[in-house]
Amino acid sequence: MNNYKGLIFLGIFAAISLLMCGVFFTMGGIVNTGSSIPPGLYWKVDKPLAVGKTVVLCPANQPIFQQARKKGLIKEGTCPDNYDSLMLTIVGKRKDIVTINENGIFVNERLLPQSKPQLKDKDVQTIAMASLTQYELKENEVMLISGATENPFDSRYFGPIEVDQIDSVISPIF
Repeated sequence: MNNYKGLIFLGIFAAISLLMCGVFFTMGGIVNTGSSIPPGLYWKVDKPLAVGKTVVLCPANQPIFQQARKKGLIKEGTCPDNYDSLMLTIVGKRKDIVTINENGIFVNERLLPQSKPQLKDKDVQTIAMASLTQYELKENEVMLISGATENPFDSRYFGPIEVDQIDSVISPIF
């Protein structure tokens, strides 16, 4: 009889857990297990795009993103053209002046910390670096950076992106 009660309890616990997971994802919850931003739970929030905000980006089907997928920097996922989303932080937006060179990303003449391109990936293959000099971001463009120290993939490689590639702004739960 005790085994029967234990199975009922386990079944109820599993059902409640599945229901809560479904509610979490339906309400805009995201689980990040990647390294581009700190791992954890995030909510999609209704906030405007602004410097310092973390966003979910669906990469466009362009050669730089195709190359990144071949090298394993982007996995297959639910974005258009079967790309996985990237979670990155906005570091530049409309009218900001951006330079990308071998020293890193400069926004309004300020070098961003840890933005120096790593010209080789984990398999010691060359990664193409974006190159911009005193480029003024357009109204529909932003610059994004990864918080990852190992194999970052962000605007230092693909340059500015159009805001219509951004799925949402996210905020950490914990």
